[in-house]
Amino acid sequence: ASAAIGRHRVTVSCHREYPPTMALLPIPLAPLALLGLIGVLLFPQPSVADGCPDAIVVGVAGSGQTGFGEQAGGVVQSLVASASRSGLRVEAEALSYPAISVSDSLGLVLFTGEYAASVAEGAEELQRVLSEQAASCPSTESVLVGYSQGAEVIKRAFDDLATAGRIASVVLLADPTRDPDQAGVTRLGDPTAERPGAFGAIPIPPQLRPVTFDVCAAGDGICERGRFDLSAHVDGYGDVADEVVPTIVDRLTASSLRTQRPR
Repeated sequence: ASAAIGRHRVTVSCHREYPPTMALLPIPLAPLALLGLIGVLLFPQPSVADGCPDAIVVGVAGSGQTGFGEQAGGVVQSLVASASRSGLRVEAEALSYPAISVSDSLGLVLFTGEYAASVAEGAEELQRVLSEQAASCPSTESVLVGYSQGAEVIKRAFDDLATAGRIASVVLLADPTRDPDQAGVTRLGDPTAERPGAFGAIPIPPQLRPVTFDVCAAGDGICERGRFDLSAHVDGYGDVADEVVPTIVDRLTASSLRTQRPR
C-alpha cells in the first residue's frame, strides 16, 4: 500500500517570553539563565516540520502496470523496510499516471502518440509531486525508482531541474532511453550492454549522475537496442534491491545526520 507524504504548511512563531521562573532563581544563577536564553534566540536549533519524513520514495510503474509495479515495487518495498530498520522515517508513494500498455496494442501506441502522452503526463505529475514535497518538507530527501516506461518518465521529469535539489538517489530499471556513454552513473546488470535504449538515449543531468543507478539486465532489448529476450525485460530485475538498497540507506542516513533531524 502506498502512503502519500503529508502536505501542509507549519507556521512557527518567533515570539518568545522570558520564563517567569527566572525571577525566582538565585541571584548567581539568573545571569546564566539569561545567557542561555540569548543563545536560544540567536542560535536556534535546526528542526524539521512536524510530520515530515526523512525521505519519500516515489515508485513509477512500467507499461500496463498499476501501483508501484512488480519491478519498481520490489526495490521500493525493500528500501522502505531497510530504512525503517535503520531508524529513518520513510514514506512511499506510487506515481499516478496512465502507464499505457505497449503490448496490448502490439506497439501501435508508439506511433499514435499515446505512449508519448502517457510519459509526458507522468513526468508532469512527478514534477508536481517533487515540487509540493519541496515546499511542504524542504529537508525531506527524494528517492526515485522507475521501471521501463517509468524510467523514461523520471528522465523526462529532469527537464525541470528545479526539482533535482533534494534527490538522494535514482534507480532506473530497463530504461528505454538509456544512455550508455555517461560517466559517473553506477551501471548494474549486463556489463557488456554498450548500445543505447530502444527509444534512443536521453542524458541524465550531470548533478544527478553520481546518485543514479542504471540497471539493464542481460538480453533486455528495451534498455539495450538489438537484444530480443523479453523474459529478461520482465524477470531480470529481481535481485536489484540487494545491490542498491544498502547504498541508498547509507546516503539517507548521512543526510539525516547532517541536517540533525530530531527523532
